Amino acid sequence: MKDRRARVGLTRRGVFFLLASLTASIGAYALGLRELLYVAVLLAGLPIGALLLVWVARPRLSVARSFSPHILEAGATANVTMHVKNQAFRRSARSRWRDTLPWRPGSTPDSELPALQPRGARFAGRGNSVDLHYELRPPRRGVFSIGPLNVDVADAFGLAQSSLTAGLPQPIVVTPEVVMLPATGLTASAGDGEARLVQRRSSGDEDDSMTREYRAGDAMRRVHWRATARHGDLMVRQEEQRSLPEARIIIDTRRSGYRDTSEETGEESESDSFEWAVRMLASVAVHLRRAGFLVQIVETGPAQLPALGRERQRAWGEEEFLVGLASFGLVEDPKHADPRTKRGAPTVAIVGNPDPATLDWLVSQGVGGDVSVAFMVQNVSSVDVINRSFGVDRAPMGVGERLANAGWLVVPVRADDDHAAAWEAVVYETGRSRAGA
Repeated sequence: MKDRRARVGLTRRGVFFLLASLTASIGAYALGLRELLYVAVLLAGLPIGALLLVWVARPRLSVARSFSPHILEAGATANVTMHVKNQAFRRSARSRWRDTLPWRPGSTPDSELPALQPRGARFAGRGNSVDLHYELRPPRRGVFSIGPLNVDVADAFGLAQSSLTAGLPQPIVVTPEVVMLPATGLTASAGDGEARLVQRRSSGDEDDSMTREYRAGDAMRRVHWRATARHGDLMVRQEEQRSLPEARIIIDTRRSGYRDTSEETGEESESDSFEWAVRMLASVAVHLRRAGFLVQIVETGPAQLPALGRERQRAWGEEEFLVGLASFGLVEDPKHADPRTKRGAPTVAIVGNPDPATLDWLVSQGVGGDVSVAFMVQNVSSVDVINRSFGVDRAPMGVGERLANAGWLVVPVRADDDHAAAWEAVVYETGRSRAGA
């Protein structure tokens, strides 16, 4: 893309020359010295000439960026290559460049842009373009616009400067950081999970490995009549029912559910507590998927992530999910999940300060016999409601007590806590409760 706009102006030195010219002019008339008029004309002519020079010398450039990788994790490094080409029919002047960034310090350091040969077949491939390189390290997740390129041209005396922006911003996707979590204590609940299929196939003939008992709701077209005759009970074809064990992750996305929410996001995250929650969501989902679970994401607000059915989840990649989390944000309107959402599976809830309606719904989601974990994340400044000790403790304002009474394992955390350590507390407490049982 070509340059969009240019600004030409005097530097402080150029302004000083004009003021000196004005002073010399006043002195010439006051003292009657013609020589001072010559000095005044010279002092005024230099910055004016410099203005004309940098106006004429301003380059016409096209810029194309490429990112490697084009999708990266927050805190990781991407290599940026900008292909800058001279679109004018004259040689460009040497200048300085910096690329615009959406976070502090707002741009890359100034670097030299060499003079480029004119546009035309004669100079094609011979100094008409240049590749500029720099490293990009996004501090947080999001979909960011990088650019435009800023180019400054100054005269040799530093009296005037021409500044222009070249090219258009280009997007880069930054996904949340995925933390590697310790081995989980979550197990698949009863159902047609992968583990159960393995147990069934360890004995019996081929028909047994292909069938299971009939359950209410199964279609009659799935009935395996030969196996039914042998067992004396209705049997259905197992290959149509194969599935992976399931787990649920509940994430509170309501803005009112996070006390540290800022109205003016600026260059910082809207809520440190919510950013912790999103990183935990990404880490737990990836962890469970790699462990062989089908993961259902339940949002307390309007759905932002695409619904993934069982068939689609089999082909679901991590990158698709993490890219969706790049623009995952807080919402205003509460839209609590359907209380009829399928239960009977390990559940992880990640919340901040749930309101009464959300809390009532969470209480109803506690599942006896399965692991139900609730991470309650608070802002770093809320030290009065957080116990930093290892393990599980009481959450603020009785919320944790209600969840614990409903069968939840409550883990209070702070927005600066380590995600792996928080998950390790779950594994530890799960193992301890089972040993006690």
